[in-house]
Amino acid sequence: MITLNPYVLSVLVDNNPGVLTRVCELFNRRGYNLESVTAGITENEKLSRLTLISKMNNEDEVEQLIKQIKKLEDVHKVILLSDSESVCKTIMFIKVNAKGAARQEILNCVNIFRAAVVDVTNETLTIEITGDSNKIEAFKKLLEAYGIIEVVSSGFIAIQRGMKSI
Repeated sequence: MITLNPYVLSVLVDNNPGVLTRVCELFNRRGYNLESVTAGITENEKLSRLTLISKMNNEDEVEQLIKQIKKLEDVHKVILLSDSESVCKTIMFIKVNAKGAARQEILNCVNIFRAAVVDVTNETLTIEITGDSNKIEAFKKLLEAYGIIEVVSSGFIAIQRGMKSI
């Protein structure tokens, strides 16, 4: 069985309609599934930054894909982000059953994980948590005992550490 590694690409593009679609089509044509896709306007409103996470066999495949992405008209820059040189996080909302004594237990977990309650009803709590995949999965697993009702997650966002910029 082949184990695929996750790779994080940061792509700086013109903020034009259809650019995200064209970039994602390259992954599709090469048979790669996108695990996460996030797009947002940068400090320059004429530019958007795409953060794309895909599992591939090796860096040679990633480098070939990067070359193809760079050929697209609206693309300014593409970089492969490493774990050591970048910060990568996601945000998740988790709606959980929170009746009786369980409510305080859940609130204790929220504090330990530095999450935040963003909505409260008589029967539920909706919690916002931000972090890397290990932190979020650990928190979600802990809440499963109380009965998770719904989960909504953003894609990952990533940025290079230090003075570097894409």
